[in-house]
Amino acid sequence: MRKKLFSSVTLLSLFAALLSGCGTARPISQETNPTAEQSAEKETEDPAAVIPDVDVTDDYYSSLVRFIEASGYENQNYIISPTSFRAALALAAAGADTETKAELLSAMGFADMEELNQWYSSVIASEDNFNKWLQGAIEEYEDNKEYFGDSVKAPDGAFSLENSVWRNTKSSGELSDTYKAYVKEHYNAMAENVSAEKITDAVNGWINESTNGLIPKISNDLSSSDLVLANTVYLRTAWKEAFDEYLTAEGDFTAYDGRTVKKEFMHLRGEFAFYEDDETTLISLPMQGGVNAVFVLGNEDNALEKLRAASIETVDVTLPKFETESALSENELINFCKARGAERAFTPDADFSGMSEEMALYITDIIQKAKIKTDEGGIEAAAATVIMMVEGAAPVEEEPVIKVFTADHPFKFILFAGSETPEPLFCGQIVE
Repeated sequence: MRKKLFSSVTLLSLFAALLSGCGTARPISQETNPTAEQSAEKETEDPAAVIPDVDVTDDYYSSLVRFIEASGYENQNYIISPTSFRAALALAAAGADTETKAELLSAMGFADMEELNQWYSSVIASEDNFNKWLQGAIEEYEDNKEYFGDSVKAPDGAFSLENSVWRNTKSSGELSDTYKAYVKEHYNAMAENVSAEKITDAVNGWINESTNGLIPKISNDLSSSDLVLANTVYLRTAWKEAFDEYLTAEGDFTAYDGRTVKKEFMHLRGEFAFYEDDETTLISLPMQGGVNAVFVLGNEDNALEKLRAASIETVDVTLPKFETESALSENELINFCKARGAERAFTPDADFSGMSEEMALYITDIIQKAKIKTDEGGIEAAAATVIMMVEGAAPVEEEPVIKVFTADHPFKFILFAGSETPEPLFCGQIVE
């Protein structure tokens, strides 16, 4: 399994499109919300009956988060990975043909496979950039650690994008050699044959390893799926200017409904890109390896213009430590594809002949689980997306002027990575 690292970031070209639609998705909650694996097992209604009436004609990123918001996932802490979902769909599009392929590509915002592969290559290119940075930082540390002192730790970080294809041996046919070679070449995806008794543990084990244990499993039972397409995105990186632990203190956070809840707030003063007006306060905190974490209070409209107008200021930053996880497991992602015009892939009329001439496959379910943890040292985040496919009919499953950024009420966050084109790998919201 490839374990590369990546990221090198600029924020401007995708910031407005993403933030303009960055809504909320339902979090995993032990008290009230089902886990992805529980939702995958229970019977669901026809997803076509609950597709929200929302404009999804904009770009892929803003349309996706706008659609999730319109699906009823408002006023909740959340995190999703547009990148993981898109990469998993790429594995499906690679094996599709005729109208099925065209519809999937359009839903992802691409004209053809060449454009899709260029996007994926640009994301992978940033793995190499981060890998070079990390290797250089480690070598510098090893050469000079006697001068750094005991308080300086060795550089650490990881950012990986992984893909895999799992064929259930109970299926009637084999994956074509052409398809396996294509996904290996373009997405570095391994293709495995696994029995019905072992496929659940195999996929869950792969996801657990690929996300460094942050997402231990995606489903309790994948044995009824004839084919599983999987993607993971994993990030671990540190703030360039770390928050001192001794400054962390409990404080009040005003939730979306006016309730006051207690949180542990981190504090930092430094020079950061900062913008504020009567409606918006925005800050960009740089992270090791070229990642940038952007936090927005208030009105996020026209964020691109506001970020362009940002200046480097001395800012007192107050940010809560937070940990949240989400599961899109109740047809939200299928409904998004359908709303963007991809219908055939989810019916027995689908054409996935590029995967196999022997199996008449179609998509029955798409699940994404994502999680993020922040503390004084940095951020760890991961997402896993799986696409389940079956054959035939099957059931659906101070000194200077000091600016202030105090996130003690609902705020949004975005983690960007990219080489020439920034990629919004994760976005989310903390509202309670």
